[in-house]
Amino acid sequence: MKRKILAIFITALITASLFQGCSSLRRDTIIPSEVINKAMSAYEKPKSYYGESKLEIHENGKLSETANIKEWADNSSNKMRRRYESNSNISGKNISTNDGNKILVYMEKDKKAMSMNVGNSLSEINNDYKSQLMKQLSNISKTHDLTYKGEENINGFKTYHLYAKPKQKNSILGDMNYWIDESSWLVIKCTSESSNVKTNTEYTKIKFSPKLDDSLFTQNIPSDVKIEDINSNTLKENKIDMKEAEKIAGKPILTLKEMFGYKLKSVTYMDVPGVKHKEINQTYEKNGADQLILTTIVPYDNKAIEKDDTKIDGEKDITVRGKKGTVMEEPIKNICWSEDGFNYNLLIQDPTLNIDNGKKVVESLQYYK
Repeated sequence: MKRKILAIFITALITASLFQGCSSLRRDTIIPSEVINKAMSAYEKPKSYYGESKLEIHENGKLSETANIKEWADNSSNKMRRRYESNSNISGKNISTNDGNKILVYMEKDKKAMSMNVGNSLSEINNDYKSQLMKQLSNISKTHDLTYKGEENINGFKTYHLYAKPKQKNSILGDMNYWIDESSWLVIKCTSESSNVKTNTEYTKIKFSPKLDDSLFTQNIPSDVKIEDINSNTLKENKIDMKEAEKIAGKPILTLKEMFGYKLKSVTYMDVPGVKHKEINQTYEKNGADQLILTTIVPYDNKAIEKDDTKIDGEKDITVRGKKGTVMEEPIKNICWSEDGFNYNLLIQDPTLNIDNGKKVVESLQYYK
């Protein structure tokens, strides 16, 4: 998703509102003034850099995945250029390049490649690691309590340590720690821990303003590997009606009759090449606002969609319509289940509708005729 970069004064406002203390906070949540000053004085334009980092993922207390990562970032012009190499014990070697006009991703183990045209520039927030961090921390502060833990030396970098503790139990993001380089405001190390999964990423080497050859940002894909084009226009949702939806699905799908005050606003269809399913979205409105989105996931060639038993924090097992499903209440309200060869998902946007009433809506669904 593309988001515009925050202007300097907006960044300043975020920084000030995020880090200044107030009387209602514990003493250790107040960020010292020198930290705020350094955040404000760190250079506004991101520097080019070469970095090496490592990733570790632990599940149920055991190391499940490791990856060594190398990245080259050219921020010397108005168009960003990137090269990202990851070597994982699970997914093997993956290489992603962005020459400023096209992103090309090659997955060596799977012998797959994907390309996408881009119009990226340094005016986008994801290219400025300082503004990106400010935005991220600003969002996290809404769901987590931020604590300043002091200065620490991480792999030779002088860093500020920030700790984010969830305000609610069973948070998806869980406990998070950031170690931020004092001079560049680049995140040197980050950890997250939720439920039975713990993730750690950290830079072991960073060199700012290196000499970067143009050849770094392109790659030659083996001739026996087909490059799949996944340009953004392939993600376009097409407006259809329920009769067309039934034809796409090959049989009737569940729909919500005009009850509970909700009215069908639109039906859209999305078919993305390379993905093993199609999606039909029914959007329902109430009092002029979108309140419910019912998604039907339709497999290609009438083949059953593989069931994903992986759960994220906050997701619970339930039974709806006599079927096994899952429900989530935070940060989004969501009910999922499988029925008649399709996967269904009800996203609840109505703030007045709780999960119990959401279940009643699901139980009331009928097949379109």
